[in-house]
Amino acid sequence: MKLLTKLLLGPMARVGRPYLESVGLLQTNSLFATSTLVWEPARARVLVFAPHMDDETIGCGGTLARHVAAGSRVSVVFFTDGRYGDPALAELSGEARRERELELVAGRKQEAEHALSILGVQEHRFLDERDGSLASHAALVARVRQLIEEFQPEYVYLPFFLDHHPDHRAVTRILLDATAGTQMDFICVAYEVWAPLWPNTLVRIDGELDTKRRALLEYRSQVAHCDYVHHSLGLNAYRAAPLDDATTRHAEAFCMLPLRKYAELAGSVAKRAGS
Repeated sequence: MKLLTKLLLGPMARVGRPYLESVGLLQTNSLFATSTLVWEPARARVLVFAPHMDDETIGCGGTLARHVAAGSRVSVVFFTDGRYGDPALAELSGEARRERELELVAGRKQEAEHALSILGVQEHRFLDERDGSLASHAALVARVRQLIEEFQPEYVYLPFFLDHHPDHRAVTRILLDATAGTQMDFICVAYEVWAPLWPNTLVRIDGELDTKRRALLEYRSQVAHCDYVHHSLGLNAYRAAPLDDATTRHAEAFCMLPLRKYAELAGSVAKRAGS
């Protein structure tokens, strides 16, 4: 815990608090002695970066449904092709394995389209990078930069840079490389999938809980071997605790910072971790 505090909580508090104070949205909960923004998603241009097909629903599905209901334009970008999303692949080889991988790619794309439809999201892109080996390279960085320039987002959702999955961590590196040296300016909204983050923003999702559950269940190939619904909604239940609000049972948690502050925080933590 001491290492975590040194590497994460301290830098994040220093970076995040001034921003929240500057926009007048700092809310202190005396019970938990923590600073959180209880946010009401409004109409905006929202771009969502999902390393894999299902991350967007696990990490921010309820919030995306709220954005859509508020009139937002929401577009989801799936980075990898999902070809390794079946543990049974280990039992196959040669042509049989290649065929199964192609089936997974096609099936998971269809699942994603169904899930997004339930959330109300109409726009999406598949970048088709190889599953499990996402990395920042020139061609991908250029594609991401072009997407951002075309969409002109006000908010970009992405996995938190300390998430346990390497593909998830890679998305931050790609985003920062794509925006380096530009005048791009938007709010990064980092979500959690495989590791809880230290949030400065909470969104109530009780009204969207059934929608999120139904969207998650569309990822049949994934929930067949991992109970994502139980794990994801359980985390959402836990995240409602700091609100100290008997009427709120589920919330999604985020680290929400302007692009430059998010880059500064990620760089600071990386530097400290390497020292």
